[in-house]
Amino acid sequence: MSSISIVANGQAKSARFDCPLPEFLASLNLAPERVVVERNGTALTPAEARATLLAEGDRLEIVRLVPGG
Repeated sequence: MSSISIVANGQAKSARFDCPLPEFLASLNLAPERVVVERNGTALTPAEARATLLAEGDRLEIVRLVPGG
């Protein structure tokens, strides 16, 4: 199984080739429904995030949603 290189919140990371975004988030101990993700400068809707497969060179910004403001 090959891996790809991506950047998440400014840090180099590796992921499985064609890794689904929710699986990658889970590997970071993040619940996909509790974050907002920007991929290569574009914010993803929850439906887009669920359907996204990571690709070589992707740049992700991941923001955790915090209840209570």
